[in-house]
Amino acid sequence: MRAEKFEWDPEKSQRNLEKHGISFVEARALWEGPVIELDTNSGTDDARWKAIGMIAGKHWAAIITYREGRRRIISVRRARRREAESYDRFAGRNEADNR
Repeated sequence: MRAEKFEWDPEKSQRNLEKHGISFVEARALWEGPVIELDTNSGTDDARWKAIGMIAGKHWAAIITYREGRRRIISVRRARRREAESYDRFAGRNEADNR
């Protein structure tokens, strides 16, 4: 699914910045390059997706949902090793690219 507009809870963005070192404003950069979006099947009313991509040379993972044509950011953190490896395979990157 594609959405060019974003939305989020400003208080949650601030808490995310304090906990993970990135605000949701900064996290929008995740979609400026190749990104994987995986259905998390969370069982909630809103379908949730995990987006994995790169910001400033580092792997990040975001949990998002789509509402009325907007991408709603729920949380963002550094990607785990396996997530980063999956992204690298998807994007055609290799270990040397991470140095």
